Amino acid sequence: MKKLILLFSILSFSGLYAQLTNSSTSLTELYEAANSNYPLIKDAGLIDKIEKAGLSVLSKNSLPKISIEGKGQVQSENIELNLGNTAIEAPLETWNTSLNIDYNLYDGGTTKAQKKVETASAKVNRNSLEVQLRSLKDQVNTLIFAILLSRKQKLILENSKEDLESNIRSLQAAFENGTVLESEVSKLQVRQLELVSEIVSLQADTSTYFLLLEQLTGKTLPRDVRFEVPVLLALENERVNRPENQLFDSQKSLYAAQEASIAASTLPKISVFAQGGVGNPNPLNFSDLSTATYALGGLKLNWNFMDFGKGKKERQRLQLQQEQIEVDRELFLFDIESKSTEYQERIKATQLQIANNTSIVDLQKNILAQTRVQLDNGIINATDYVTQLNATLNSEQELEFNKTKLQQLQIEYLTLLGQL
Repeated sequence: MKKLILLFSILSFSGLYAQLTNSSTSLTELYEAANSNYPLIKDAGLIDKIEKAGLSVLSKNSLPKISIEGKGQVQSENIELNLGNTAIEAPLETWNTSLNIDYNLYDGGTTKAQKKVETASAKVNRNSLEVQLRSLKDQVNTLIFAILLSRKQKLILENSKEDLESNIRSLQAAFENGTVLESEVSKLQVRQLELVSEIVSLQADTSTYFLLLEQLTGKTLPRDVRFEVPVLLALENERVNRPENQLFDSQKSLYAAQEASIAASTLPKISVFAQGGVGNPNPLNFSDLSTATYALGGLKLNWNFMDFGKGKKERQRLQLQQEQIEVDRELFLFDIESKSTEYQERIKATQLQIANNTSIVDLQKNILAQTRVQLDNGIINATDYVTQLNATLNSEQELEFNKTKLQQLQIEYLTLLGQL
């Protein structure tokens, strides 16, 4: 089977970010933190405790069962026997108290089968929990890439703001020399203030994304943290490793265990019993009408060999449910395959867009450099320069947007397959 080639690389945010931060965190660490912080994770401990308690209860089936039984009654008439000169008349009031002990020698494998059902049920619950927690990965991915995109946009705007400041100083000097109008300087200053406003807005958005990510993971993250993101180097068909697959397997195992439990319930069961007590009259000696102690014991066989096809029908129902699980699995894998193909096409299209965006940015930067010279020489006015500056900014932002989009598509693709 082909392996999906992964290379873990640290996304560099250039300049300021690379210099200021030494802290980093990986997607895996954030996924684990989100799982640990999510309230639903408490179910994991409860599932273990419930399974342990259930198995403990079933283990008690192998121990002797001890009970005390008492009975007293009054009746209107009773047996009376005349044996020659002797008459035997049973009393109208009778009572009996006994200590009973039952011990299973062989239960047909019922307890063992029930334990397997208990274990299989716990496994279904664990896998179901994993399926529910998987959605946290999508939330983490969304917030991380929102932060990355905001950072890149902010860096582009800051670089453009620095360029504007340089041009404002040049035009200010020209204005003081009387070669340009003051309005030309004001136009650049207006655009500078607009960039400052956009930077402030991006900072607020980034702060919000960080707060949401910290709330989701329960971790305090420095605002200059680097995110270690895996990069997909090759698009290849890979086996789906989603928790839903394990859930389907465990559900089938549960139905199979229940089927075995039904089969075990129809097998013979052998036990020994003992009883000792006191009664009036003697429960074992018909001729003894006095209060007397007694004891008895023996071997007991219990075999429910005729249930009129009930067990067979129940097993057939469980077999059909297992077949239904396979249908659900096929549908799930079909949807995954369809989404996988869609992601592959979107990744390829975005890669082509990035190549095109790169060429556009290079051209726009060349035009902007020429426009800057023309502005300095008074060939064009500030409005023309701002127009070209905006065009260059838009092309750079489009390029960075598509780069981030590509990274996000790759991560979502890996998450879809269960490789992350």
